[in-house]
Amino acid sequence: KTYILRFDGGSRGNPGIAGSGMVLYDSEDGSEVWSGCQYLGDNLTNNEAEYAGLITGLQCARSLGVENIVAQGDSKLILQQVEGKWKVKAVHLRQYYDEAISLSKEFASFQTCHIERARNARADELANEAMDTKGNKGFDIQ
Repeated sequence: KTYILRFDGGSRGNPGIAGSGMVLYDSEDGSEVWSGCQYLGDNLTNNEAEYAGLITGLQCARSLGVENIVAQGDSKLILQQVEGKWKVKAVHLRQYYDEAISLSKEFASFQTCHIERARNARADELANEAMDTKGNKGFDIQ
């Protein structure tokens, strides 16, 4: 069975207050299986928040036993980097990239897909909730 992870990140100020949102869907019936949001701090860039959404979403999917996943997001930069099409030029993004690549290898099947912002509304809503409340929801932060 394949699952769809939609992720989003935001930063108010860029860098500034940042949060990410993640939603896991069943690809067969489109139902929401899991969702979460994460407050990331007050001095992160939008791209760092996007990567954090992808990474946390992948971690949670693995903890739920997901083996096959399609990661969908509206950040062309993050997806093109993870696909190996664009270089990671920003030094501060290298650790996020490395972690995302490492996590992607834990799945039997890992694919990415760029989607329009309008199709990513639920993950965007959760990222904004994290920034508004400066809180986390949907998982235990260790």
